[in-house]
Amino acid sequence: MTKEAVEQELTREPFVPLRLHLTNGKAFDVPFREVAHLVAHGVLVLIGLKKGTHQAKSYDRFNFEQIARIERRPVSKSPRGRRKAS
Repeated sequence: MTKEAVEQELTREPFVPLRLHLTNGKAFDVPFREVAHLVAHGVLVLIGLKKGTHQAKSYDRFNFEQIARIERRPVSKSPRGRRKAS
């Protein structure tokens, strides 16, 4: 995949959650913008990063050519507390 195509998806306004599928079968979810960063020859993905924090459990880095496709994911709605009917 081209750098421009990946950059377009990662900088979309408003941001849409993504799943990056690699040619080796791996897939990485990008639920919010701060999880994936463009680097010189590819993408750096932070694994286990929670929104509003700066600490990730791990990371992975791969070239643009290794991205087979980008899947847009549905926006998850935050669960609301349900009230028990009386």
